[in-house]
Amino acid sequence: MPAGRRGPGDQVTILAPSGLGAPYRYLLLSSAVSTLGDGLRFAALPLLAAVLLDSPVQVAAVTAMTTVPWLLLGLPAGAWADRVDRVRMMVVADVLRAVTLVVAVLLLLTGALGFVPLLVVAFLLGVGEVMFDCASFAVLPALVPADRLETANGRLFTVQTVSRDLLGHLLGGLLYTVGRVLPLVVDAVSFVVSAALLNRLPATRAATTDRRGGLWRDIVEGVRHLAGDRLLATLTLTGGVINAVYLGQVAILVLLVRDVLGLGPTGYAMVLAVGALGGVVGGLVADRVVAAFGRTAVLLGGLALMGVSGLGLAAGSVVTVVGGYAAMGFGLMLWNVVAVSLRQSLVPVHLLGRTIGAYRLVAWGTMPAGAVAFGALADAWGTAVTFGVGGGCVLLVAVVVAPLLAGDRRLRKDPVTGGGRHV
Repeated sequence: MPAGRRGPGDQVTILAPSGLGAPYRYLLLSSAVSTLGDGLRFAALPLLAAVLLDSPVQVAAVTAMTTVPWLLLGLPAGAWADRVDRVRMMVVADVLRAVTLVVAVLLLLTGALGFVPLLVVAFLLGVGEVMFDCASFAVLPALVPADRLETANGRLFTVQTVSRDLLGHLLGGLLYTVGRVLPLVVDAVSFVVSAALLNRLPATRAATTDRRGGLWRDIVEGVRHLAGDRLLATLTLTGGVINAVYLGQVAILVLLVRDVLGLGPTGYAMVLAVGALGGVVGGLVADRVVAAFGRTAVLLGGLALMGVSGLGLAAGSVVTVVGGYAAMGFGLMLWNVVAVSLRQSLVPVHLLGRTIGAYRLVAWGTMPAGAVAFGALADAWGTAVTFGVGGGCVLLVAVVVAPLLAGDRRLRKDPVTGGGRHV
């Protein structure tokens, strides 16, 4: 089991095990349990919103509200993750989300879960996600050897995809047909179990953070580091476009499946699950694809695949929607594994929390606008055309960033030795 030796003024030192270690397995299991519940909610909440609410814009707004906290709290939460026990911060986030879901269940049972309560519930779930993700991004490099990051991230993302996007989405649609409240109840339980598993992890804190300058100084330091590195800035801005398009497409996918394909809740859940299968395959092969073709080719190939997939979804047939969503999941997973591993490798460990806060402010802060914009476009032009617009946007971004990625030599060698990650 890896252990950390920390003292005042020292950065975290990792005693690398021969494998990924027991703490990583606890993190993996916790993530599997938590994301299973998330998948149930992810499939059920749009179905619930589509029944309770009046327009595509309102349905999309509920989905978008879960990402609004990244705009408001991403920077301070990231800086705070560099000051406190990151594992404890993840536990608190799980408890917050469990309590929020219990309240949502009570409101649904009493008939009080309308548009405004749904927005509040979505917002609080987003707050918990901000806290959890800022801490967990910084925890992983402290649990595994530096040269195993892409493998560790690939396995973690694969487990999350199987649990959330495959099993969770399928069960969410099925449970929703049995009772609208069931997916929310299971999600609440999953957060409680996740919190219990996270308590088995060793404490993780970046001891080098100088607290004398205050939280604002920490935030500025993280933003400057991210903006001052051309590669990190490019990944951040590109992530913003990807996420705006992706969440916009996800927000109206239920309408495409229901209104264009004529499928019900189970069909919607199955389309989500097929997209998850693409992601599972991408996570399993990501490290081997990188070894064969290099990071630049994988990043650009992932973008191209996501763009072409959007055009396939726009065709509006069962075959093109299912195939396009599977290809989109594969391309997105390849991008995520490489981009996340690069950021974890290139950023000094004591800056990991606040840089993920700054990254998510941009990369996830675009998601509410994307969801609302795609909802409005679907209202005006129809859902199929809107998917085509999203695919074209991603392809355009791929063309723009290609010379920037190809010109960075750190993508052509080990980012740990070339990028200044201090462990």
